[in-house]
Amino acid sequence: MILGNLFVPSIYKQIQQFIKQTLVIPVNCLVIFLFFLVIGQSVIGQETLTGHFQQVEADIRITGSINPRIPGGEVVSQKIDVTGKQRYDEWLNSTNTRSIRQYKAISSAIAIDDYRVRPKFRRQSTLIVTDLSATRLLLYSPSGPMTSEELELINLQGNLLVLYQLLPDAELETGFTFDARYMTLAKLLGIDEVSGGKVTGSVSSLEDSIAVLNWTGSITGAADGVATDIDLIIATQFNTSTGRFSSVKIRIKENRKTGLARPGLDVVANINLKILDVPGTPTIGESLISRLDTPPVRGSDRIILRPIASGFTIYHQRNWTVFVDQPQMCVLIMIKNGELVGQCSISRLPNRNPNQPIGAEKFQSGIIGSLGDQFGQVLDRQQYNEGDLRVIRVAVVGQNGDVPVQWNYYHISNPAGQQAVAVFTFELTNEPLITKHDRSMVSTFAFRELSANTPTAQNQQDITVRK
Repeated sequence: MILGNLFVPSIYKQIQQFIKQTLVIPVNCLVIFLFFLVIGQSVIGQETLTGHFQQVEADIRITGSINPRIPGGEVVSQKIDVTGKQRYDEWLNSTNTRSIRQYKAISSAIAIDDYRVRPKFRRQSTLIVTDLSATRLLLYSPSGPMTSEELELINLQGNLLVLYQLLPDAELETGFTFDARYMTLAKLLGIDEVSGGKVTGSVSSLEDSIAVLNWTGSITGAADGVATDIDLIIATQFNTSTGRFSSVKIRIKENRKTGLARPGLDVVANINLKILDVPGTPTIGESLISRLDTPPVRGSDRIILRPIASGFTIYHQRNWTVFVDQPQMCVLIMIKNGELVGQCSISRLPNRNPNQPIGAEKFQSGIIGSLGDQFGQVLDRQQYNEGDLRVIRVAVVGQNGDVPVQWNYYHISNPAGQQAVAVFTFELTNEPLITKHDRSMVSTFAFRELSANTPTAQNQQDITVRK
């Protein structure tokens, strides 16, 4: 990812311009994905008994090209130009391991060739907690799960909490140099790992308690399982008396290979952060701090998915990515170390007479018939209620060529006769990874009203998607 990881599902429309023929999507289906962006933060302000207040203004600019893989496997190059501005009040705890932000303004404009989009941010998601541990950086909204667009708008590279970890343990003095740790750089840049290269920090000057701290270097690593090369320049001013940064400028040049779920990148990003005193009374009060300055609760890392074209919402973990968003089907995939772990396909079905719900036996028979020669045996069948939802779950194993595969089918319906089918498809070797997610994801499913002319899936086997 570069400057956060802004995935914009609506940009899928741009990819459709490349599709010149009918695309047939079987159960395990595919299409294409797209893209990301953004952001920064940082410091000066008011010290309190419990931490530090500041106001941050961030300006972001990204230029270059992205290289998505379109249906058929071809990689295409598209010019990209991103601008973004953010303004927020922020409180940081005394150990620089947690912050609370109240966003005042968030805007961005993305241009990909001739396509233009301005991602939106819901008002209820403007209160954000950032939690830093030894292994990860987590941003979440205490008001409830964010959408992927919202997360990527604020999920920054150059996060200030991580930047504090780049500081050396030794006392700062002019001419002092030090190396940045790989794990810290990976968190700072929002990538999976740093495997090579070097980034060196130096104290250019120290006068009147203001140290000019710079980091420069190049690293190689991996993001979403694909190789990436990054040149990094960070220029800061650091107040040694208060232990706070007062200015941060970051330049990132990234060249990343095209992966399964993300496009390749050849971009240059510049983040300029202006850190101000909080005028008047801070908007983040002591009662809010005492409530939110705690470890994240279970489920804080979930995303809410509201597909553009499908009539439902569902919560999912962040390691799932939307891959297809069509009226007949929404597909999520899970990628680990660059490999496809599993897939979740969700389709709305035509409404059914609520007095004649589908039976578990009939649902299972339909599954066996649709799989044909791929079918092996039924592992398990359950029927249960999830709130007002009636759920039938059928787990089936079989073969896809020479590969042993498991399908976990869910039929979901409500008293109004609305119904949908979700199918989790994965190789048997990945069963422990998927069964952690499937039932919990289905438990969050909720129907949304569809417009009268929205198509629904007639079956779950072969869906023809026309441009």
